[in-house]
Amino acid sequence: MMISEQQVSSDVIIEKMVGRFDQTALQEYKWRMDLAINAGYRYIILDVTDVTFIDSAALGWLVLTQRKFSRVRGKMGLVVRDGFVRDILNLTEIGEWLPVFRSREDAIADSRNVSDEKVQPQES
Repeated sequence: MMISEQQVSSDVIIEKMVGRFDQTALQEYKWRMDLAINAGYRYIILDVTDVTFIDSAALGWLVLTQRKFSRVRGKMGLVVRDGFVRDILNLTEIGEWLPVFRSREDAIADSRNVSDEKVQPQES
């Protein structure tokens, strides 16, 4: 899987994921999420519109990342198109844990609801 990032503002970043989001991609995913949290981003948008497959390990990491991010008063959202990945997210009710959007624009609009207060970097 390839991951690229786009900074939207000092508080918001988009992580664009392409390919299979499975156990082999988790190390890079975790590294990028930790980096974003420690950099003080308040809202991480995961754009998975070009993810072709997602497995149970990745689903678990999405929930764990949201929990970790909420502990530092941050928020995470997913941008997902119709198809296999959205079907899996619906079946697992991932929307109960984090917001799911159909477009980046919708996710960015939601990010405006996050406080302007910066996240304090975590001590390792």
